[in-house]
Order: sequence, then structure tokens, then C-alpha cells
Amino acid sequence: MQQILRFPPPVIALALAGLGFGLTPVTAGFPFINIPSLGIILIAVGVATSASALFQFRLLRTTFVPTDDPTALAKDGPYCWTRNPMYLGILTALTGLALFVGSLSMFIAPIGFFFVIDRHFIPYEETKLTGLFAENYQEYQRRVPRWL
Repeated sequence: MQQILRFPPPVIALALAGLGFGLTPVTAGFPFINIPSLGIILIAVGVATSASALFQFRLLRTTFVPTDDPTALAKDGPYCWTRNPMYLGILTALTGLALFVGSLSMFIAPIGFFFVIDRHFIPYEETKLTGLFAENYQEYQRRVPRWL
């Protein structure tokens, strides 16, 4: 099984948001639509999505830490429409933050987060879940999309 990054996804998200914010003066001359009200809505939706996913893990009394072995497979709540609602929530919140700030450089955060999660964390987790839950997880993969 591949190695996983030692930094948890929320730390990666914060680091990328900080990088984007730090580069804001560099992209100040580029045209970009500043939509703070939509940004606030997306931040709220993202936080709510991630929180409801965390709540499902708590109901099942299993771990939400990517490096730990889960004891149950979450398939209810937001897991009915996406296999990765926590990551989707963070991605949505980062997109909202970019729209709220109104800087082109802030899109480093959602784009970078998507690629790190989609190419690194999710394949690691899918391999682990397939090993632990076999056919049950594979059926879930066929039924529910990775993102949306």
C-alpha cells in the first residue's frame, strides 16, 4: 500500500489557503469577480457537509482519521450521494473563501486541495477500504460517485 502524507487534509487546506492569501498582492491586477455573499454561502455549506460526515462517523463509532483503520463503512447521510463528503465540504468551503476574498490567487487552495486529495488521499483510502470491506465497499463504489 502506498504511503500517505503525514499532514491531515484540514492542515493541507489551511496551508493552501494561506499560500493563496499570501499571493493575493501578486494577483491584485488580474480581473476577478468578488462575490462575498456567495462565498459565505459556500463556506457554510462546506462546513455543514463536513460536519454531517463527521457526525456519521461518530454514530458508527469509527475513525475519521485517514491513517487509522475504520471499523465500519459509512454509507448513510451525506455518504448516500458522495463517497467523500468531508473532502467535498472542505473543497466547497475553500471555493467559498476564494469568492469571499475575491482574489485569483485564492483559487490555489481549492484547486491544490482537489488534486492532493483526489490523487493521494482518496486512492490510499479506497485501497484500505477495499481490503477491509471487500465486496461491500466495491458495491458502494459502483453505486455512489467519488465526488458528486
